[in-house]
Amino acid sequence: MSVLHFIRVCLVVLLAGAWGKAVAGNAQSRAQLIDAFLAAPTGTVPVTQFTGETREVTLEVRDIEAEIAPGVKVRQWAFGLPGKPASVPGPELRFKVGDLVRITLSNTSARAHSIHLHGITSLAQSMDGVPHASLAVLPGEKYTYTFVATEAGTHMYHCHVETNLHLDMGMYGTLIVEPRDGQRVWKQDHVLMLDEWDSRQDPDQLPHRATPNYFLANGKSYPLIPDLKIPQGEVHLIRLLNIGGAVHSMHLHGTHFLVVAKDGQDLPHPYKADTILLGPGERYDLLVKGRDGSFPLHDHIPQHGTNDGVDPGGMHLMVVGGPELRADGTPVPGPAPHHHHATVSRPDVPAASGTVEVAMTGFVFKGSPVRVKAGTKVVWVNNDIAAHTVTIDGPERGSSLPLRKGGRFATTFRTPGTYRVGCVQHPFMTAVIIVEP
Repeated sequence: MSVLHFIRVCLVVLLAGAWGKAVAGNAQSRAQLIDAFLAAPTGTVPVTQFTGETREVTLEVRDIEAEIAPGVKVRQWAFGLPGKPASVPGPELRFKVGDLVRITLSNTSARAHSIHLHGITSLAQSMDGVPHASLAVLPGEKYTYTFVATEAGTHMYHCHVETNLHLDMGMYGTLIVEPRDGQRVWKQDHVLMLDEWDSRQDPDQLPHRATPNYFLANGKSYPLIPDLKIPQGEVHLIRLLNIGGAVHSMHLHGTHFLVVAKDGQDLPHPYKADTILLGPGERYDLLVKGRDGSFPLHDHIPQHGTNDGVDPGGMHLMVVGGPELRADGTPVPGPAPHHHHATVSRPDVPAASGTVEVAMTGFVFKGSPVRVKAGTKVVWVNNDIAAHTVTIDGPERGSSLPLRKGGRFATTFRTPGTYRVGCVQHPFMTAVIIVEP
């Protein structure tokens, strides 16, 4: 036998041994998981068996109006804490393993409601919130849902009365059970609750058939969704929850994440990905390590990145890390000027009053900066084929719906100061309005 042949035989034997050990290890791991599943207790955990604290929360139901996208205000049914504003999603509820939890639904509305504790399996059937299997809370009544928090994880709560209507109107929130010992590998966690919204829906019109035209994260569409700030080198946890009726494909630019849990259960074998598909009711926990620059996290289904069919919008936000670097690794000193918004100040031009028109032509706000007297009406006119929006930030704030060619948007500036104006569709379009007393 030649030396080369001998080496080949040895390599084959070694690889076969390693492969055999890996297969045996996987088989053992699978068997252990099945054994653990078979041995685990199920069913109601008696409330007398709690080992932590007693935690009590009261949720009320209110009819509110909220802005889900620039200039788009809708009617919502929202959960809220007594004496505090209600919101969609409702208040974030956090407990610890071992806590005895009492959530009282105070039905302050004119409709029947309930609370289903989505993902909590230690509760009794009467606490599950499904009307035909437990009960519905009638107007003016109260009911307390009681359970022992037994497993750490990301969960949800929502109304289960006329589920298609009540979820579409915003009756949901996040419920998180944290480990009692507090040990974790991440410095901070972020919750993103995904949903769709039909801005034209009427809850009093039956049958209820929603056709969503806005796509929300934590109750807002881009650009109203706040950035996630994950400093360079820090590890954060992103909790993704899909409370809507559509599938969402969430994609992170610039880095991979580590999927560590699904539906409130830790994964025995976490895996790396940059896109994750969430069906209705699913929850995923993702570890993300901050890097340089800012990168989008968005739904990769194109329609879900629009506001009423206009891009950009929908489920889109930025993950903000450390200072941006150039391709050669050197720091970017600051935002570079863009030829589309290069402007020349004209202090010699007197401030205008009455009504002033600003043209949007060639992807530029013409005449910036614009100097006006307080009380002046400014009218923006879109002369481009592409749609533009007008967003105003300063002592007063405002925003328009997308303006197609010939579209106009007007606002009256009453408070002196400096205002920044931009276009959501084309972020390089900027302008300044200077309002004098």
